[in-house]
Amino acid sequence: MKKAKVWEERYQILTAKYEALEKQYEKEFEKNQQKEHMLIQQSRLAAMGEMIANIGHQWRQPLNHLSLLIQDVSEALEFGEITNHYIDLFTTESMVQIKQMSRTINDFQKFYMPNKEKNVFSLGESIGNALSIFSLSLKTYDIHVLFEYRGEQMAYGYQNEFSQVVLNILTNARDAFVHRGLKNRKVSITISQTESFFAVEFTDNAGGIEANLVPKLFKPYFTTRPHGTGLGLYMSKMILEKMDGSIKVENTDDGARFILFIPSAASGIITPSISV
Repeated sequence: MKKAKVWEERYQILTAKYEALEKQYEKEFEKNQQKEHMLIQQSRLAAMGEMIANIGHQWRQPLNHLSLLIQDVSEALEFGEITNHYIDLFTTESMVQIKQMSRTINDFQKFYMPNKEKNVFSLGESIGNALSIFSLSLKTYDIHVLFEYRGEQMAYGYQNEFSQVVLNILTNARDAFVHRGLKNRKVSITISQTESFFAVEFTDNAGGIEANLVPKLFKPYFTTRPHGTGLGLYMSKMILEKMDGSIKVENTDDGARFILFIPSAASGIITPSISV
């Protein structure tokens, strides 16, 4: 009887400890969920800021064109040059610029709309979408991107989210070029296949990353930029892992190389083993 009572007491103690640990786990899980939600929200706000900046770049030219057209109307009125033909030309030219601005909004809305399910998508097309969105920013900062699109390399995952990862990598390179005041700015993009995965490499000549900073690069809130959020590379890592892929970074002789691993559409989903 005494032995049974001892075992019962031990069982009650262990049960109490288990319940306490379970409550602590639930509390930590909820805290992590809230933290993850907050990070996602902050990342969306940062992406929205980048989107607005890119829309500003895309709209600058048509707005300048519209401004010149409107100024010309005032001068044409002064010199009595307004005719039906003039009005037709003015209307046609104005509508071309307005449609271009409207198309920009539609492109950005589509680009930033998250995919709900994984699908087969073209890596080249996804990279091309990101380059199109970022084209004027690249031109403004005189960054030359070398990307040779070869064939239909079909991946499996979230196309729009992958395009945003590409945008994050390009933004990172742009900021490094600008921060260091470098010239002859180049980014090369190549796609190769390794086992069941595609490896998309972004190699720049922006001076590379300090060795002691590499392990911190994909951690939330870590940034080397004065006004950076520290979320771009972290969310890129999260997006790729959600697609059963991964990301790696290494230094080259004159810059950095980011390597994105994405499952191919024709393969099983096997996460590649990599070390940073």
